[in-house]
Amino acid sequence: MNILIIFAKAPVKGKVKTRLQKNLSQTEALKLYKGFLFQTVCMAKKIKNCKKIIACYPDKNHPYFKTLAKRFGFQLIKQHGRGLGDRMKNAITDILHDNYKKVVIIGCDSPTLPKEYIEKAFNVLNKKSLVIGPSCDGGYYLIGVRGAVPPIFNNIKWGTKDVLKETLKRIPKEMLPSFHLLPFWYDIDTNDDLEFLNLHKRILDASVQKTR
Repeated sequence: MNILIIFAKAPVKGKVKTRLQKNLSQTEALKLYKGFLFQTVCMAKKIKNCKKIIACYPDKNHPYFKTLAKRFGFQLIKQHGRGLGDRMKNAITDILHDNYKKVVIIGCDSPTLPKEYIEKAFNVLNKKSLVIGPSCDGGYYLIGVRGAVPPIFNNIKWGTKDVLKETLKRIPKEMLPSFHLLPFWYDIDTNDDLEFLNLHKRILDASVQKTR
């Protein structure tokens, strides 16, 4: 069975979307983050033949996590590990040990990500062992694995523009023929990203109006 894991932080005021708080209040940033997480869960719900999990940090006790899980039928698990890389590696390893075959991880910083990108990732994993969805800021919005977890999460400086580059360097040479790169998409981490999101939404809304 396919497993989709959404990595999410507990929506706590002052702890999420901190880079947006140069122009937004802590309350506004919190509301935005909860909206991003909600949109991500709504999108994931539409993907068929796939078990959905929210991997919660620092734990799964926040009421908003429980509300989403109950409303959409998602399982909650706790992220565990020292850093983000450890937590992703552990989440994938735990799932694969439960005899699932294909695991895809996304975050909730790309609220406009088309579900077709995730469906494509699972299709790719029918033949490939590793799939990555690169983001425009130098990181990635998706990573998927079939089989053993490659050593691609070690010693990465997370939150920098070199995350993707450093990750690609760590793919073993023998694994490169079984690696696939998805199309680029964008994250919302900065105020420039937020402006781009608003522009994208206006363009999408205008396109919908023209088709009516």
